[in-house]
Amino acid sequence: MFSTVAFFLHTELVLTDRRLYALRPNTVFGLIPVGTARSNFPIENIAGINAGTRFDVLGVLIGAIAALFGVGAFFIPGVGLLGLLLALFGLGVIIGAPKQAIDVMNSGGGRISFPVSVFERDRTVEFANRVAEALAQTSSRASGTAPVATQPARSGATADALRNLQALHDQGLITDGEFGAKRAEILGRL
Repeated sequence: MFSTVAFFLHTELVLTDRRLYALRPNTVFGLIPVGTARSNFPIENIAGINAGTRFDVLGVLIGAIAALFGVGAFFIPGVGLLGLLLALFGLGVIIGAPKQAIDVMNSGGGRISFPVSVFERDRTVEFANRVAEALAQTSSRASGTAPVATQPARSGATADALRNLQALHDQGLITDGEFGAKRAEILGRL
């Protein structure tokens, strides 16, 4: 999910053996979709990846003030609808205060942030760890050292990985060659 409030919008991040693909919604006010931003990064150009969470204290204060004024406006004749909108806005800001993002750092020192809902924390951290592992394997191949052995995947995780890979292929996000190579790699871990 793109954010906690805009639960209907989705960010898609895909890691292949050569690239990191990203599709994220362009939004107005963080809620109204106005297109999609597509990005792709060669793995060799990625210096690091981070999954971080922060809490927007100022957002909570603004949301609380808006909600209180909205509730207070209910008791003023003729502005009940405005009070309702203000209260809903305040609650939305409070709900959106915890923020989660995946930050991709390139080798030139730039940083690109992909916002993600805090409800997706486990998946976000797992994805960041997988990208970091792929980066480590890529750099170890480039330097001639042997990659660190990873523990074998569980059959449930393998099935999920194959389903996700098929969905990416069906959406046209990865080529037939990338699909075949990654599928063989996943099945090779069994």
